[in-house]
Amino acid sequence: MTGFRIIMPELPEIETVRRVVGPQVEGRTFVSVRAADNRILANTDPPGLSERLTGRTVVSVGRRGKALLLYDDLRGHTVIRFGMTGQLYVCPPDTAEERHTHEVFLLDDGMELRYVDPRRFGHIWHFRRDEEDTSGIRGLGLEPDDPGLDAGYLKDRLGSRGITVKEGLLDQTVVAGIGNIWSDEMLFKAGICPLTPCRDLTDGQFEDLAHVIPDIISFAIGKNAVSREEYLEGRGRRYYDVGYLRAYGHEGDPCPRCGKTFVRDTVGGRSTCWCPGCQRR
Repeated sequence: MTGFRIIMPELPEIETVRRVVGPQVEGRTFVSVRAADNRILANTDPPGLSERLTGRTVVSVGRRGKALLLYDDLRGHTVIRFGMTGQLYVCPPDTAEERHTHEVFLLDDGMELRYVDPRRFGHIWHFRRDEEDTSGIRGLGLEPDDPGLDAGYLKDRLGSRGITVKEGLLDQTVVAGIGNIWSDEMLFKAGICPLTPCRDLTDGQFEDLAHVIPDIISFAIGKNAVSREEYLEGRGRRYYDVGYLRAYGHEGDPCPRCGKTFVRDTVGGRSTCWCPGCQRR
C-alpha cells in the first residue's frame, strides 16, 4: 500500500465502506448489540437498538449519498451517517478496542462490526418496516451517476439561486454525496471559480458540471479501492494515497495546468481551493 492519509468521508469513501464491509456482513445475523453512547443513536436508546437488531439478519448493504444502509430480514433498515470521523469495520473479537468505540455488533460467525467516532458527529438510526425514515435520506437529491443528472436538472435546481456554485454542489438536496474535497476537484476540472453565483453560470458551464460530477466521483471511487486487510489495518479510516487530488488542499502550490498559484477562500463556512488562472472569476 502506498502513502495515505485520513480524510473526512464523502460519497466515494462511504462507497468504499460499502464495498469492503458489505460482503462481510451480508447474510450474517446479529447475535448481540452493545451500544455504549446514547448520543450516536438518533431514534432509539442502547437497549432499544439491541432489542431491534438482535436476531436480525443483514440481507443487503446499500448506500445513499454519504449514508450507509443495512437492510434486514424483517424489511427494516439501519442508517449510518459517519459525520466527520465515523469509522465502521469488521474485526475478530480479540482485536484491541479503540477509544471512542460506541457500538459493537457481534455477528454469528464470531466477528464484530464496530462503529468508532471520536468527534461523535455521526448518527445511527434503525427503522422497522412500518416506521417513517426520519434520517434525512428521503430528502436527498439525485445520485451523481443518476441518468437524470444533466445540465437541465442542474440549471432547474440552481440556475436562479444567488448562492455560489461551491455551495450549490454541497447542497445535498440537489446532488447527494458531494462534500468539500470532491466539489473542489469538480470545479477545477470544469474550470469554474467556486465563488461564481449559481445564477451567473452559463448553459455551457451547467453542461460541464453535469459531465464532471459523475466523472470525478467514479474516478475517486476507483482511486479509493482498498483490500479488506488494508481497510482493517486502518480501522476503516484509511484510503489510498490522495496525492491524485489536483485542487483540494493545494493552497500556495502551482496549478498543474497553468502554473499560477492556488488560492484559498471560505465559502459558506467551508474552505475552497481554486486556481485564479484556470478558474477565472
